[in-house]
Amino acid sequence: MSAALFAPVQGEAFTLHGADGPVVATILARCDEHPRTTMPGSDRTAFSLVFSCPAEAVGAFAGGHCLVSHPALGTVGPLYLERILPTGLPPGHAAFQAVFN
Repeated sequence: MSAALFAPVQGEAFTLHGADGPVVATILARCDEHPRTTMPGSDRTAFSLVFSCPAEAVGAFAGGHCLVSHPALGTVGPLYLERILPTGLPPGHAAFQAVFN
């Protein structure tokens, strides 16, 4: 996996399927590469994904292991997503981040 897989679908709908059953409809708000944090000799550049949705849509989902689904990419995971501050997102939104080193 690399940022190149996700960059073309930034802004599109994704579904997070929590390990305990919660399902959350989100969008891929950001796909960022982090070359300064990439280990020397790594086959891929470190990157992160930020998924966003209205805060009231989160329900009981607080992050953790989940599957991430997209109509064209299919299902990816399990991935570990952490709820983060929704910096740069509209007020009233929740954000979840996956980091790939």
